[in-house]
Amino acid sequence: MDIRTQLLSELSRNNIDFTIHMLGNDPVPFKELVHFIFNDPDPLPMRASWVMEGITEKYPEMILPYIGMLIRNLRKYTHPGTRRNLLKIFSRMEIAEKYHGILLDICFEWLSAEDRTVAEKVYAMQIIANHLKLYPELINEFIEVLDDQTPKNSPGFASRAKRIKLQMLKK
Repeated sequence: MDIRTQLLSELSRNNIDFTIHMLGNDPVPFKELVHFIFNDPDPLPMRASWVMEGITEKYPEMILPYIGMLIRNLRKYTHPGTRRNLLKIFSRMEIAEKYHGILLDICFEWLSAEDRTVAEKVYAMQIIANHLKLYPELINEFIEVLDDQTPKNSPGFASRAKRIKLQMLKK
């Protein structure tokens, strides 16, 4: 399968699901997806990251060799879909401690940024929440940012912020 041609042929959930199914847990085409994210113009990185998100849902270990590069370059991705898909992946996995600083810095930055989508902010919010046990000193800052941003964002943002605050109270 020519992955580039497949990804560019059609933007649809069916095409993404088909590509995810065809690639499975083969590391060779997965590496090609990573290459697209780093080296190709939009929309290919967004579509490649969407497939990557689907693959890592079933096979989370597939992304481990690339996690550092992806996190270090997170600010460079221009398409909101690429950022959203990568944040979604990071939100459901344990991240190596050596990447916590940069990832949390980016997440706090994007949580307050006016030019980020609600989906990007929600996944950034979840990543921060996932790390609060390790860094309890961030709790007050996190709550302040959520309180500041909630009236400036959508009901979806407010709902996730409320849910995360309730989870924090239970812990």
